[in-house]
Amino acid sequence: MDAMLPSRLGKLRIICSLPLFSDAICLKKQSAAEHGFTQVLLSIALAPQLGLSKEAECDLIEMAIFAELPKALLGDPSFYLRQRHPEASALYREVRGRLFKETEESFRMRTSRSPELYGLHQLIDAFAAMLFIEKECLLGNSYFLAERYRTHYHQMRRKVLSGESLAAAHPAAAADAAKENSPRNPLNSQIDWKKAIEFLDGLFDDATRARLEGGIGEYSSTFVGMMEKLKEHYRYKGWSYLFPESVGEHTYQVVFLARILASALGMRPHERIELYRIATMHDLAESYASDVVYPVKVREKDLGKMHADLEERVIDDICSRLGFKLTADEFLSNIVEICDRFSAQLYFDREKRGGNTHFNVPNTSMDRTREKYKSRHPEIFLVLDELWDEFQACFAGTART
Repeated sequence: MDAMLPSRLGKLRIICSLPLFSDAICLKKQSAAEHGFTQVLLSIALAPQLGLSKEAECDLIEMAIFAELPKALLGDPSFYLRQRHPEASALYREVRGRLFKETEESFRMRTSRSPELYGLHQLIDAFAAMLFIEKECLLGNSYFLAERYRTHYHQMRRKVLSGESLAAAHPAAAADAAKENSPRNPLNSQIDWKKAIEFLDGLFDDATRARLEGGIGEYSSTFVGMMEKLKEHYRYKGWSYLFPESVGEHTYQVVFLARILASALGMRPHERIELYRIATMHDLAESYASDVVYPVKVREKDLGKMHADLEERVIDDICSRLGFKLTADEFLSNIVEICDRFSAQLYFDREKRGGNTHFNVPNTSMDRTREKYKSRHPEIFLVLDELWDEFQACFAGTART
């Protein structure tokens, strides 16, 4: 495991297995990658409601994409230890800041240092955690009942309603201070914190009303319902028994790969936003329409087309509720398709290394994708192949630092 840490794909793979709330008794484990997926999707939904500039909207989404990666090094520190021992909490904050900056440098990425955007990210993070606690309570986990209405989100909500700002220092700000002339990334406009709370509350209320009035069917058609259920749907049904991967974890990987390519290709903020939207929502409708495994999609054309048409209608409906439409840009869609198949390649490798003989077959989906796109987009495959070679070197004991 130590050998994987210098590798960018190694870090990504680790957080797909890293459970959050690890010091609690949970009925439904949630990984750091699933939590990251939730934050990215919520950021995409919330940003347009607040009238942020394209640069600020892009910064917020990219912060959500990146924020879970340092946990590959730090893990998920005990919540109760940090609550009861201020000295432990202070030390964890200091270490997290250093590791956050170290992880940024290893990926050659940098997240915004705007206190307003980081405060907004923390609000989204807290809302995502509240959804997890709510799910545990609904499933009958009595250990979480005492936390149900006094989560970190509820605390932040009360601050906003009393007129306070949620602006907060970025975790790497202290590490930045050690270097001269570190940019501050100020936000040019003020965030309407109450509007942010109203929007998030509205998402939660819609899901709760649908669940109470129509059960799981109605709940599954809400934005929160789709987002949460995607973390309960697993890929490769029946074949994967070593490391079950949820569609939420897979989606997070696709979004993160898209983030790497966005930097490598020098994309502008508005292009990045469109790319992240497609990547984050590319499988969202599966929580409503379920999934069809790849071999069946290839063999049963009518079934595959029916699902594709249904998923497209569901996504269009969700996007219209959020006030935007997914772009029809072919180049961006191609990037997402390539990242989707590359994520499958990473999963195939994981299962094979674990001894699952079901995966001792060629990854035909990636092979076909490479044949289809490599001549058109060689620059994309250069980046992904570099990532892959770096990752494979970990297992040979020659990982680059």
